[in-house]
Amino acid sequence: MSVLKATALGKLYSSKGNVVFKALEDIDLEINPGEFVGVMGPSGSGKTTLLNLLATIDRPTSGTVQINGVNPVKLNPAQLALFRRRELGFVFQDYNLLDTLTIKENIILPLVLGGVRPAEIGKALEPLVELLQIDGILGKRTYEVSGGQKQRAAIARAIIHKPSLLLADELTGNLDSKAAKDVMDALKDMNEQYNATILMVTHDPFSASYCQRIVFIKDGRLFSEIRRGSNRQTFFQQILDALSVLGGNFDDVPFARP
Repeated sequence: MSVLKATALGKLYSSKGNVVFKALEDIDLEINPGEFVGVMGPSGSGKTTLLNLLATIDRPTSGTVQINGVNPVKLNPAQLALFRRRELGFVFQDYNLLDTLTIKENIILPLVLGGVRPAEIGKALEPLVELLQIDGILGKRTYEVSGGQKQRAAIARAIIHKPSLLLADELTGNLDSKAAKDVMDALKDMNEQYNATILMVTHDPFSASYCQRIVFIKDGRLFSEIRRGSNRQTFFQQILDALSVLGGNFDDVPFARP
């Protein structure tokens, strides 16, 4: 069974003057266990709206979203909060770490909130710390570490409770090229070694080249899709080619190369 299945997904927004804006229309998307999928598109194409719907932060106007066979819209607020905490992991561009906690406390927070015993928390934390190479910063506060270290800590927090789906939103947007590579390598390790299912929204072809599959959105609709072969450099070029066909504004971000 697929981890995520969106069927005929649509989202309308209306203004005070009853002008309707169609943010998304007729989106079909399916993600299987262990897949690493990217979503790309010009500014205003509907990427963030799609992510918000899949993250259960917003509700679709039409169509359905199912995560592990569950339609979140049918859950009451308490059930939805629990579902989101158990089934989803989130990594954001601005990290969303708590300054009042140490890096370690930030990472283990999902398990603490879930009432997991300290011994089990330690077992879950240890392999992540080693894989992400963050042992030296566990006792530090967020303002004492670099952006790349913060983002690797955020990835650890997002995956420590073994969610069904990890959602990443422009997670390298605030990082330099070296830190971005480290973070994407970490996310790739999570995908390969933890079999983490990942959906990542990005404008950056370099980050996107780590995905197994890229879905392109234009004007709120699916535009095209490409899959990676064995060569990431070739895939990177295919992404650039697809973006040139897609057109539109990509935030004037300088594109790094793998």
